[in-house]
Amino acid sequence: MKKLLKGICVLSSLVLFTAAANAAGMIKDYHAYRIKNQNIRTVVPVVDDLLSREVEVKKLARNAYYATYGGEHYYMKFYPALHDTDVYIVSDATYNKDNNDVTEFFKSQNYRYETLEDKDAYKEYKFDFIDYARSGALDGLFTLPDGLKPLKKGMNKLNDKMSKGNEKTSAIPYSEDNDPINLTCIDSEEFYNEKADVSVTVNEYRLKNKENKYVHAFEYIVKNNSNSDIKVEKVYSERLAGLKDVTTSTFVDLDRLDLADNLAVPLAFVTGGASLGFTVANNVRLGMVIKEATRFAHSLPENYDLKANSSMRILCLKFKDDPKPLEFTVKKLSHTYNFSY
Repeated sequence: MKKLLKGICVLSSLVLFTAAANAAGMIKDYHAYRIKNQNIRTVVPVVDDLLSREVEVKKLARNAYYATYGGEHYYMKFYPALHDTDVYIVSDATYNKDNNDVTEFFKSQNYRYETLEDKDAYKEYKFDFIDYARSGALDGLFTLPDGLKPLKKGMNKLNDKMSKGNEKTSAIPYSEDNDPINLTCIDSEEFYNEKADVSVTVNEYRLKNKENKYVHAFEYIVKNNSNSDIKVEKVYSERLAGLKDVTTSTFVDLDRLDLADNLAVPLAFVTGGASLGFTVANNVRLGMVIKEATRFAHSLPENYDLKANSSMRILCLKFKDDPKPLEFTVKKLSHTYNFSY
């Protein structure tokens, strides 16, 4: 009992100290909107053009922006929501959520919008912000450092050492998968290679478990539109996530982002991990992650015979911070074609 009381006192002191020391940079607002019936590929170019004239605004990677006005700081990022677009905003200044520069922009473009109610999306966007803020790219918006960073690095090094030269840790061989995907589709694009007469539909999905913080699931539907058979000789990507990457990142990610919203304090940091006692056991959580991610962690196909007017399906995992395309080499009659999407 004495140890528990002592731990609570330490926790309270740390939170109070942090709040006092960083009062000027405390985050006061997390908010998000959903722009209806406007795909992100139509919204972002308009935003880029508008914000390029603002000297206070800095363009970040992956549809994100950071602005400083006097002593106030604003972070804004746009996300695909299939046929809609989500906008996530963080600020250390209190603002009217119903009437501000962002809502005025929506109105000026005749965008129909609403407050975001998708809890899964909201959690993902919040984690992305905290992860990005910890990188030091958002000087001025206060977020505590990742207390588990040394553990994460150590686990990754151990995994790399164990898997080196060990064939048992290689990807699961490619196999056909025609079962329904019961995940939220957040984006979809269609491509067409005229020379090979091949169309490719790329669907991006939000996973249900904690690996969603690092990776998204992708579905490629490749269709041979011609009357001739083709051979998909090779499908390659510069960087895909494997099952080892997902399980390692997820297992050591013990942050709790729910109970200290206004301070943006990961609870596991200030409790030394004690908050885990109130969550699902690690082995159960990891089992759920493996079950979901395994389906998308198969190796890419090679020398696959794709019949005339038929389709094949490829499932894979991509890192959210830097998703790389798939590169295809296909042979049709005596010609070889290369394309990537």
